[in-house]
Amino acid sequence: MKKLIANTVADLLQPAMFKKYAVSFLLIAATCFLNYSTSFSFWLRNVAFSHALVWYSLLFFFFFTAGFLIQNGKELFQKKQVQFILIAGSILFALKVAMPFHKLFPDSIGTNYQKAFQQPMNWFGALLVMLPLLMLMHWLLEKKWTLFGIKQKQSLKAYVLLIAFMLPLLIWASLQHDFSLVYPKAAIVGRQLGSEANPFHYLAFETAYAADFFTIEFFFRGFLILALSKLIGKQCLLPVALFYFSIHLGKPMMEAVSSFFGGLILGSISYHSKSIWGGLLVHISIALFMELFGFIF
Repeated sequence: MKKLIANTVADLLQPAMFKKYAVSFLLIAATCFLNYSTSFSFWLRNVAFSHALVWYSLLFFFFFTAGFLIQNGKELFQKKQVQFILIAGSILFALKVAMPFHKLFPDSIGTNYQKAFQQPMNWFGALLVMLPLLMLMHWLLEKKWTLFGIKQKQSLKAYVLLIAFMLPLLIWASLQHDFSLVYPKAAIVGRQLGSEANPFHYLAFETAYAADFFTIEFFFRGFLILALSKLIGKQCLLPVALFYFSIHLGKPMMEAVSSFFGGLILGSISYHSKSIWGGLLVHISIALFMELFGFIF
C-alpha cells in the first residue's frame, strides 16, 4: 500500500503536470461560474429522454476531449481505440444519466412512492443496463467477456485508514450551507412518504445509492482508466478526471470542484492497482458518511 500511495503522489505531483492543472482549473472555474453564479445550468431538469441524451453526450464529450487536448494536444487522438473510447464513453454515461428507469414503476404503487424512489429506481436500472454494456466494451477492445478492474489485486485494509483520515474533512463539509441543500439525499423519503416512511424505506434508498457507485467505479476507474491506460499510459488520468468533474455539475459547487481531485486520486489508484475495489470502498464510504452527517448535522 505504501508503494501505491507513493506512486499516486508521484503521478499527481509531476512538475510537468502543474501547467496542465492550471489550464484545467481555469476551465473548471469558468464552468462553475456559469453553472452556479448565473441562470445557466449544465445539468438538465425534467426534459425528454432524447434531448437529455444528446445534451449529456455533448457535455461529457466536451470535457473528455478538453482533457485530452490539455494533456497532450492532438497526439492522443491518433489511435483509433482512443477515439472509440472517447465517443463510446461519452454516449454510454449520457445514457446512464438520461434513461428514465423510474417510469417502469406501476401506477398502482402511488404517486408518493414514485417520487420518493424515482432516483433509486434510476440508480438500480442504470446498474443493470451499464454492466452488460461495459462487458461489451471489454469484448470489443480485448475480446474478453468480463469487466475492467473486477479482479481484486491487494488487501483493502489500508483503504480503511484513508477513509478515517478523510472523516474530519467530511464533517467540515457537512456543516456548509450548500451541503445541506443536497444531503442527506434519503430525506426525500421522509418528505414524500411522511408518516408512512419507515427504516426499510430509508435502507432501500441508501442501498440503491450505494449500488450507483458500482456503476460509476466500473465505468470510470474500470473501463476508462484501465482501457485507456493500456493505450496511452498515465496520460489518461487528467482527461478522465475532467470527465468525472462534468458529471457532478448537478451537485454543490464544492463537491463538483473536489470531484476533479478525487478523480485524479482514484484514477491513479486504479491505474496502479489494476482494480476498482479499493476506490469503490473509499467512494461508497464517503458517500454514505455524507448521508449520515447530513442527518446528524
